[in-house]
Amino acid sequence: MDKEQLLLEYFANNLTPEQEQQFNELLSTDLEFKQQFNFEKDLQVVIRDKQSNELKSKLISFENERIKDVPVRTLKPNYRKWAMAASIALVVTLGWLGYNNFSGPNYNSLYDENYQEYPNTVFAITRGETVASIERDAFMAYESGNYQKAIDGFNKIPSANREEYLTLYLGLSYLGLGDLQESRMNFNNLISSNSEYTPEALWYSALIAIKEKDKESAVNSLKALTSNYDFQKDKALELIQELE
Repeated sequence: MDKEQLLLEYFANNLTPEQEQQFNELLSTDLEFKQQFNFEKDLQVVIRDKQSNELKSKLISFENERIKDVPVRTLKPNYRKWAMAASIALVVTLGWLGYNNFSGPNYNSLYDENYQEYPNTVFAITRGETVASIERDAFMAYESGNYQKAIDGFNKIPSANREEYLTLYLGLSYLGLGDLQESRMNFNNLISSNSEYTPEALWYSALIAIKEKDKESAVNSLKALTSNYDFQKDKALELIQELE
């Protein structure tokens, strides 16, 4: 599928899993494609806001004309019929706008707007250091976006020496590669063990569910996050509103 068609399918919320993988690869490797995507995304927002404002202006004008043209005393029965018809027209118009522009959450946009790579907060890397370290190399690979090398490095660390944060960064690395199943498994391990990193795991689990268009799972993860933790709480509350 060519790039233009991929963009069209994305904004129509119709990408297949294979197309999503191709889309994400282009987004991370093709600067021109990413610039076009950002332009189209901004344009979608402008068009949606413009349509909404135009409709509001028309409805206000419509209402002002009604008040001006309808006699107060002599046409009461007709006025009531006309008001009822106007109300029906208003409901139909708003319903049409809602169907065309707000018929449901755009999962792709919600994911892209809220996903940010989680920083390396646990391992200080000294760039000039020459001492070999599997963990250091893995985190350097993670920071540079080489997620497969990061995964290979993290998995080489013996179980006896593994800290909880390695499970988090494994999940994040798999997510960076687009392997949602492995990513979710690592995050679920953190959530079920009530880890120090459970808030992060809940947040990224919600984003995985959004990417998979699983609204119920996404909302459940976000509610668990906002009920018990402060991590990304404001964004999580906004996402719940968007989804519900």
